[in-house]
Amino acid sequence: MCGVVVTPGPVLKLCAAGSLVLTLAACGGGGGGGGTESASGGNAPESGTEIDTPAFETYSTDHNGYSRVRLQTGVAPGDAAILAQFDDADPADPSGYRNLIAQTEARYLDNMTIEVIAEVSGTGADEKVERILRLTADQAPFNNVDGKGNLIASGQYYFRGGAEVYASVDGGSLQRGIGDLENMVVDFDSETVTIDLRTPYDPGAGSEIETAIQASDLALNVLTGAFGGTVEMTTRSADTGEILSSTGQLRGNLNGDEEGLSRLVENMTTSGLFTVGGDSDRFQADGVFWGSQLNYGD
Repeated sequence: MCGVVVTPGPVLKLCAAGSLVLTLAACGGGGGGGGTESASGGNAPESGTEIDTPAFETYSTDHNGYSRVRLQTGVAPGDAAILAQFDDADPADPSGYRNLIAQTEARYLDNMTIEVIAEVSGTGADEKVERILRLTADQAPFNNVDGKGNLIASGQYYFRGGAEVYASVDGGSLQRGIGDLENMVVDFDSETVTIDLRTPYDPGAGSEIETAIQASDLALNVLTGAFGGTVEMTTRSADTGEILSSTGQLRGNLNGDEEGLSRLVENMTTSGLFTVGGDSDRFQADGVFWGSQLNYGD
């Protein structure tokens, strides 16, 4: 599931037919750090740290300038035609594909859009996610430089939110994990991000698999708000207690303005994707996370 797709495309609508699509929205921002002084004389570097995550497409969308992270996993014959139906001006829901999560977080509708397009079988309580065709996380612009060319943000900023995982063990059927972005610390002084993502085994709540990512020292670009790097995800069998792990990549973005970055309000948000495991691994998973500062909206 840790494939490489790097062919930017146009900005698309986030929904899925018979496929599952997850759509959220958000507001926010963040920044800070060192580097070479900018030409304007401030302390902002000419360019921030490069975030090396080749598993994902990353670019700015044409229609709204959002920072996009995308992972396309649907490469079967006919998948391109299915996805195209979600990308046109009047998207339709092809039979067998559906919007998995549609704007469940109304508080984030302004500045964040998240999509999970998946193929499904069955209906209602019998519905089953068969496979994921594409995941996308779009985050509104990030501005961490003031009018004098100085970085605005400094110190640490804290985030919490949600997460979803779509995983397979030993080549078995896809299992959906629904959980939390339990904690994320953005440190603009060290230019790093620490992140803790977890999904429980709780079938009654729709979460079919226990997973966890705990990563520290992920690289942060203080100019663009992009962050990411190599991560390890673990899963524990609900039947045997066996623990499996796989490595892969995580890529996210921050959204923020001068008010949020200067701590006048807590209006910063974040979102991103992750993918772990390969054909030779027993455990493979793709997923998405999103969140905001602790007092967002207060």
